[in-house]
Amino acid sequence: MLQILFTDRSAITDFREYCTHVDRPRYQQLALALFSHGIYMSPSAALHSVASLAHTPEDVEQTVAAIRAVLSG
Repeated sequence: MLQILFTDRSAITDFREYCTHVDRPRYQQLALALFSHGIYMSPSAALHSVASLAHTPEDVEQTVAAIRAVLSG
């Protein structure tokens, strides 16, 4: 499981910090932009994403490349 968080903090340690310091709209923009690259991540910043044995190394590489493209574009 993984979760991408946009924050200016070095760590988020509890729900109160999450609510105060995480840029949830920015994460939602990322998740929605990934749809056009064929990548589905839940648009809710409160939910995690899951990589499993069903995902190939190529799937992971495609996901990372799409995230880089969205963040740099």
